[in-house]
Amino acid sequence: MRSEKLTVLVGGYIGLLHSGGIVWDYIQYLLGFLEMGHDVYYLEDTMCYPVCCSTGDDSYSTIQRLQTIMEEFGVGDRWIYRDEVTKNIYGKSEEEYITICRKADILINVSWANVMREEYLRIPVRILLDSDPMFTQIQIHTKQESLENAYLYTHHFSFGENINSPDCLVPTSPFSWIVTRQPICLEYWPVKDNGDRKKPYTTVMNWNAGKPLEYDGREWGQKNLTFPIILDVPAEAKRETFTMAVNKLSEDDHSRLTKAGWQIVLPDIVIGDYQQYQSFINDSKAEISVAKETYVKANTGWFSGRSACYLAAGRPVITQDTCWSRYYPAGNGLFSFVNKSEALDAVREISANWKHHSKSAREIAESFFDHRKVLGDMLKAI
Repeated sequence: MRSEKLTVLVGGYIGLLHSGGIVWDYIQYLLGFLEMGHDVYYLEDTMCYPVCCSTGDDSYSTIQRLQTIMEEFGVGDRWIYRDEVTKNIYGKSEEEYITICRKADILINVSWANVMREEYLRIPVRILLDSDPMFTQIQIHTKQESLENAYLYTHHFSFGENINSPDCLVPTSPFSWIVTRQPICLEYWPVKDNGDRKKPYTTVMNWNAGKPLEYDGREWGQKNLTFPIILDVPAEAKRETFTMAVNKLSEDDHSRLTKAGWQIVLPDIVIGDYQQYQSFINDSKAEISVAKETYVKANTGWFSGRSACYLAAGRPVITQDTCWSRYYPAGNGLFSFVNKSEALDAVREISANWKHHSKSAREIAESFFDHRKVLGDMLKAI
């Protein structure tokens, strides 16, 4: 792709999904392309009703929240929200929206968030960015509508680092998946020293984001199926504390987790907005996390965008291996595990040498997730 100034539209779920982490997932594409000198706009056109608003058919609070977020990041004139309730366009006038679409060089539909419209089909480069490997490909493989929609894109990118390897179980498709990863705007994640040994190891998770998918005679599940691997880590690392931000737990699951030594906090309270989310990460000693069973079982190589934020903040990361360890250095600042013993070894190593691993964590973020490299590689690939 030519290197001069481009007009880029980035699709996402900032309005629809009211979560601090969601903001960082998508806003860093906008901020990154803007810092690189491009003319970029955030576009949300999901055709879904807002989920966190005052009433079921009132999108006012969603639109106001989106506007506030954009203004706080200094991009108050760079967002477009197509509202399914009122059928109106917010952030820009309809005329401005049409003009932006006509001059756009690239559309990047992150997480397959947006619908496709005639005005988007005129954009020369249309990228479908899969942030949910295996789930996305099963959908394409089993649903004709999804397959036909995927054909509307000129390029297909995936967070599955291992997606093109022979041992990856992602269904084959007519599309060539180009590997990408979460861009991190490092200047928004300054390292704040945290030598306090009392700070907790933390994790953020959806216990069960949905019913298991069925494909190839097997079920493909969520994090509730992989978490037992580290369930008893707090009991065996008694000098440390472990905090989990998780919702939708049954009483039995909540009791089982707290008895195992996990401190349970509610995501809406501790990471409900992007500032709280960043503070939660900064107030952590390190991250310890499992991956969705599907990512692991399919050998996708998926690596969490949230873990990338921990690394950028100088917070070491201990995370379940999905085959990502083939593509990122593990053992200093970033640790992989496949069993409890490996997770415990990583906890002990970080606790004993926190400053070393904090420095290494930031260095990994700079080497692998800097938005200039991630987005620059994307532009080169198209």
